[in-house]
Amino acid sequence: MPPKYKKFIKSIHHKGEVLYINVSHPAIRQELFYKRNEIFSIIKTMHKHGICKEIKVSKIITNYKYSPMPKPPKEIKFYLKDAKTFENKAKNPKIKKLFEEIKEILSAKND
Repeated sequence: MPPKYKKFIKSIHHKGEVLYINVSHPAIRQELFYKRNEIFSIIKTMHKHGICKEIKVSKIITNYKYSPMPKPPKEIKFYLKDAKTFENKAKNPKIKKLFEEIKEILSAKND
């Protein structure tokens, strides 16, 4: 592959007769789609020279996943509530009892 492609190709792997190429830019993904016949000819040339004969490719799939860096929150908000004001909305009696026990333990530690 030409050097201009190498820096945008993240990984290449094959499964069965499908060659998967993961890229980091959508333009390279499209360009590889247009040049897939050249990729097939490169693979055939490699086979003629006895290199990578176990790779038998009939289809090429290029994947591009863009995930921007997450933005840091402008302001971190958190609220502290007293355990005595905790409202128990559990409908299951077993869970409701457990919440009440936790509430008692927390209110005992705060006193």
